[in-house]
Amino acid sequence: MKTLSLLLLTLAGSLLAEVPSTISLRAPARSEGKLLMQALQERQSAQGFTDREIPFQTLSDLFWAAFGINRPESGKRTAPSASNRQEIEVYGVFPQGIYRYDAKAHALVLVAAGDHRALSGRGEAAQAALDLLYIADTAKTGPGEKPGSANTASYVNVGFIAQNVYLYCASAGLGTRVRGGWDQKKLAEVMNLPPTMVVVLGQTVGYTTVAPSPKD
Repeated sequence: MKTLSLLLLTLAGSLLAEVPSTISLRAPARSEGKLLMQALQERQSAQGFTDREIPFQTLSDLFWAAFGINRPESGKRTAPSASNRQEIEVYGVFPQGIYRYDAKAHALVLVAAGDHRALSGRGEAAQAALDLLYIADTAKTGPGEKPGSANTASYVNVGFIAQNVYLYCASAGLGTRVRGGWDQKKLAEVMNLPPTMVVVLGQTVGYTTVAPSPKD
């Protein structure tokens, strides 16, 4: 199956060429995967992530499941958003670069080329095939109680998105784990984020070699 690296090489032409600025994702394969009740039974937090690449169709389905548009007529999405502010942006941190998920176009838009996984998470998160970052635009909601924090509603909204990813990963045979450990200051510099954009949560996704802990 086609992977992101193979696609990038195809689009860029060579290892020395620029990383593509936009990658159009495939339409979600809505008829694939396990039944909801089975996915709920198998939902758990993983460890032992590897750098094995995720197939391109699986990536396409993953981003749509996380926070894609499921009702095109209204622009509403697979996870709820308080007052429909849709202030959460989903970013994918790959070995090749950081991409923002554009739900309307169902595409990945380049934010920063290069391997920045060490900024998005510590330990095995820095070695996994994909780290997701959920970033709140506090200009749409107002800031949190502490400087540099998000509104409480944004944390709730991110929880819905993260659970979508958990269930999709259980359905698709991937491991995932929500986590901390990102470097807000350096990420803001690399990604050129305005002060209103606050990282709320990280979530590592990939194939694993270690069985998840029962407590998670």
